[in-house]
Amino acid sequence: MLSDLFDELIWPRVLRAPALALSPNRMLSGCVAVFLISLVLRIYDLLRGASSDDALNTSRSVSNSLGQIGDQTLDGIISLNPIAFSSAATNTATLVRDSVMHNPLLSILLGIPMVAIIALAGGAISRSAAFEFAQGRFASREETLYFSLQRARQFVTAVLGPVAFSIVVLMIIALGGLLLSVPIVDMLGAAFYGIGLALGIIATAVLMLHVVASPMIIPALAIEGTDAFDAIQRSYAYVIGRPLRYLTYLVLLTLLGVLAVTIFALVARQSVEWTNWAATFLANDATDRALTGNGELGATKKLAHNTIAFWRSIIDIIVAGYIVSVFFTSASLLYLSVRRICDGQGISEIWEPVNHG
Repeated sequence: MLSDLFDELIWPRVLRAPALALSPNRMLSGCVAVFLISLVLRIYDLLRGASSDDALNTSRSVSNSLGQIGDQTLDGIISLNPIAFSSAATNTATLVRDSVMHNPLLSILLGIPMVAIIALAGGAISRSAAFEFAQGRFASREETLYFSLQRARQFVTAVLGPVAFSIVVLMIIALGGLLLSVPIVDMLGAAFYGIGLALGIIATAVLMLHVVASPMIIPALAIEGTDAFDAIQRSYAYVIGRPLRYLTYLVLLTLLGVLAVTIFALVARQSVEWTNWAATFLANDATDRALTGNGELGATKKLAHNTIAFWRSIIDIIVAGYIVSVFFTSASLLYLSVRRICDGQGISEIWEPVNHG
């Protein structure tokens, strides 16, 4: 393992991930993805409110809830508080679960576009980062965004395919479970329980492996001239073949990404705070009301406060966009490094379509 870590000094090169993620094109892709996902969440809130009056509709909107969870996550990262970070992760999982359970059809219909948006943005970021990291050149728009759009179906299939497979397997088990509810036939259902247990093991194993290998799936499609099935197979094989090496790189890039996001978020928040302080330094209470929205707000003050909130939201989108850029940039470097260890394939090797014209 030590020879793999130090031979040819592959692992120090991945330390470039946070800097590569600052590329304007990759940042822009991340910001656009965050903006489009926020629009989908707003549509979800509107349709959910119009479609039913269940208990979920009386709570905060999903988009606002996710925004608060995002703030909680950043606070946990910045303060190095693992409890706050794990609590934010738990709240996110609970929110997604409740939304799907109360509005399954609507969640699926709008969940697929969200996956498509993040997958396409991730594909463009991954391919762009791979070219700069591996070959030291900046990829053109045709080599990143257009390439990602042309392979949109493959990206979505690679992300959702194993999840859909596991759901189908679990539904088969659910249908078999109906046998246990019928007298006499329940003996047959009990006899087939072993088959259901085997299917449950398969579904669980696929889901767990998919979660562990998921950071490499989008980069595999963006870097290789392959289809969704081959990208999934490659990612799974690398995790199973060299788990310790994969986890070593994954932990290294995760710690590095958390540090980079912490610094970036601190700079962004401090910039807002210093701007607010400077704006109120020579002004009166009216300026403070326009900035905070507290107290008496006339027509113009309210409009001014909403305009200021708009500018602050751009800062939030930039921070979120950097997080997306860091994730997929790090994932690309992770894939190239692990591929080099597992297959011996050169880091600089990136598939490019043949130009016949």
